[in-house]
Amino acid sequence: MTQTALDAVKSAYPARYYASYDTTAAQPTPVTGWYDTWGMSDVSNVPAATEMIPISESDWNNTNTFHLSIGSGVQDGKIIDYT
Repeated sequence: MTQTALDAVKSAYPARYYASYDTTAAQPTPVTGWYDTWGMSDVSNVPAATEMIPISESDWNNTNTFHLSIGSGVQDGKIIDYT
């Protein structure tokens, strides 16, 4: 049985949804990207899952207070409000 492209993505990104940030920056630091890795046709430019924060589906779908284009940051492995 051969591994499909989606299976390979799921293996590399088991949580599906992620937030990226500058792992070398002092925290808190802003979220620099939001990724639905299972829905992407190419993940070659996506940071490794170990360098991002996994996001639950309910948080991913919460575009009113959580999954925002601005105002989110990372501190101690958690997504926080950030200005």
